[in-house]
Amino acid sequence: MEERFRYTYRAVAFLDVLGFENKLIDFEKEAFSYHENQIEDENDEENFIEKQEYEKVYYSKKANEFIDIFNSAISKLDKEKFRYFLFSDNICITVENINSNGEKSLIELLLIISELYYEFVQQGYFLRGGIDYGLFIDKSSIALGIPLVEAYKLESKHAVFPRILLSSNFIKQLEEYPSEGVHEFTSFLASSLVQRSCEIQYLNVFNHIFKVEDKENFFERYNHNICQNLSKSKHTENIFLKYRWLADEFNSFIESYTTKLAYMDENHEVTDEFINNVKQLTIQNGQ
Repeated sequence: MEERFRYTYRAVAFLDVLGFENKLIDFEKEAFSYHENQIEDENDEENFIEKQEYEKVYYSKKANEFIDIFNSAISKLDKEKFRYFLFSDNICITVENINSNGEKSLIELLLIISELYYEFVQQGYFLRGGIDYGLFIDKSSIALGIPLVEAYKLESKHAVFPRILLSSNFIKQLEEYPSEGVHEFTSFLASSLVQRSCEIQYLNVFNHIFKVEDKENFFERYNHNICQNLSKSKHTENIFLKYRWLADEFNSFIESYTTKLAYMDENHEVTDEFINNVKQLTIQNGQ
């Protein structure tokens, strides 16, 4: 009997690594260099390649690190709920809108993307993307439906900065969060996941702070990598403005966090020293 592929309602996230085209060029150069500069030291287990196999090997450590970052973050997904695809520098994640035990899979999707964003930030990469909701065919190697097209349009035409845009269809589903039996902080965490700029709504990736133990390190890593990219792009305005926007978002979050949000986290003891240390990580305009 001919297989019948059926549509189901799913959220579809399309993510792209900002400026990744240049990274791919670097990966390829590294692979060629590895091929051309054979290391014959048998004591170097990491780099030694037997001569008869050498001509077949093109290897990029940076490309492998990128794949490891993806695999590490994506491994945290509940495979019963989520499906995902990686093609070049694009990541597609889909999930049904399921409510169970006071949790919502759409909230979980946003939290996972925030975590994924942070995993990439620590390696100097930044994501942008879009998320839509609607009828979608998602089975094995098949991904077909308008939500993927709309998520791609959000990423490619409207995201502009390193941010994850949320469509009106997705927001509509997200707002149907169950109110009964939800802990006050959990409810606040869910509502604070979304930021707005005029008609555009996007994911507040900094909310991942509530999921990490070393909170100072979280702010330090963001500070370091945003500043590094601001410095690298200071002679290329269109790129510099993308990271300047992110720096402003980061600074705004630090302000909110140190004046209010930190004190709502019952799992973290807030001290004056901690608050002062976080405030010191604000990115200055001159960066």
